[in-house]
Amino acid sequence: YVVDAADPDNLSTSKSELHDLLSKPSLSGIPLLVLGNKIDKPGALSKQALTDE
Repeated sequence: YVVDAADPDNLSTSKSELHDLLSKPSLSGIPLLVLGNKIDKPGALSKQALTDE
């Protein structure tokens, strides 16, 4: 799952979609990798800020 770290305005939408995916029984027990994309852009959220959100 890729999160755009340079777009904090859409973070709540991304978080909601991720929670919806995780609640699906068909995905239960399947490992999931979450990536912070564009973290190098000015104004992007840091790794810690993404984790805290």
